[in-house]
Amino acid sequence: MKPEHKAVFQQDVEAVDKYLMSNGYISASDNEEQKVIDAEFYALTAGGKRIRPVLCIEFYKLFGGKGDVTEIAACLELMHTFSLIHDDMPEMDNDDMRRGKPSVHCAYGVDTALLAGDGLAILPFEIISDKALSGDISPETAVKLINCLSKAAGNHGMIMGQRLDLISEGKQVDLKFLKRMSGLKTGCILSASAQFGAILAGADNDGVKKAAEYAENLGLSFQIVDDILDVTGSENELGKPIGSDEKRFKDTYATIMGIDAAYDEAKRYTEAAILAISDLEGSELLIELAYDLLERKH
Repeated sequence: MKPEHKAVFQQDVEAVDKYLMSNGYISASDNEEQKVIDAEFYALTAGGKRIRPVLCIEFYKLFGGKGDVTEIAACLELMHTFSLIHDDMPEMDNDDMRRGKPSVHCAYGVDTALLAGDGLAILPFEIISDKALSGDISPETAVKLINCLSKAAGNHGMIMGQRLDLISEGKQVDLKFLKRMSGLKTGCILSASAQFGAILAGADNDGVKKAAEYAENLGLSFQIVDDILDVTGSENELGKPIGSDEKRFKDTYATIMGIDAAYDEAKRYTEAAILAISDLEGSELLIELAYDLLERKH
């Protein structure tokens, strides 16, 4: 990524991090009654790429948005973190480490982790509706955002993708299944993130569609690279155990296609993502981001 675009990306990340550290909804405390909120704060502030809120912010700017949408953008990170907390639990992927720290269920217990994930899943709808009630966004915009996020995260979105991931354990699956699972589990929230920015900026249906197409393809590429890194990466760089797919007897793009062919497939999805927005003036940062995610090592 060019230095000027990298600086903008970092500014977005810092704005989101600052909000997550100091917002009025979630904060750390020593109060036993607040243990669930402490667990949420722990998970949110453990680090992360913040790709989802950045997509919201940058698509907002791409379609002409001028205000500060950090709080609403952070809703995508809340929903994403909910999925990570539950993914790591013994009933799901049973991973003890996340972002270089003990997973929430290891640090706070399974019961608190379950509730922390639930809390983070619900909070975005509180924040968005609060923004509408305060007049910061219109009721119509709030409804569009809530509709978009609930579909992306719900029974026919991310949750269905997680279910497909669970039932794939110990079974031979094909590429068609993997594409559907990845599109739901990873792509849906990424797509919602890009659409959030377009909706907040008042983009037309064609603009929202382009945002979604970019992010859906980005999500497929992202998942394939994740599968590759689970084989070739290091626990130090990834901040979580490697080889977890093999341990749970899961077929992935890397195991079915091989590393080189899987990378070529990821590259094709990256190019499709870029093509979706290449005609939009000011899309350079998002184009460079797609390439950077393809080549990432963690």
